[in-house]
Amino acid sequence: MRYLVYIEVPAEAGTRLDFEEEGPGQILGYVMKRFAPEAAYIQAGMRAVFMVADLNEAQMTELMLIVSKKFGTYPEFTALIPAAAIPEMVGKAIEEVKKAQI
Repeated sequence: MRYLVYIEVPAEAGTRLDFEEEGPGQILGYVMKRFAPEAAYIQAGMRAVFMVADLNEAQMTELMLIVSKKFGTYPEFTALIPAAAIPEMVGKAIEEVKKAQI
């Protein structure tokens, strides 16, 4: 499934990483290579990352473990649905709700 992943690095963890020999670049480079997002952005003025990637449950768990271990926070995952799929999906959902015994 495709997700928007948001990672906001706390100031204390970010500052610590900035001054380590490898810096945050090693971790971010690994994440970009490992999860191959179709888009990735850094928020100007903050230590925050937005990326769009296809992830399965194991990859979500792996990314959560990396982010929590290295940045001391948890990523936020928002499931994304391609706009082109919405008309068919909504039609099916409405039909199922009409059948529901509620």
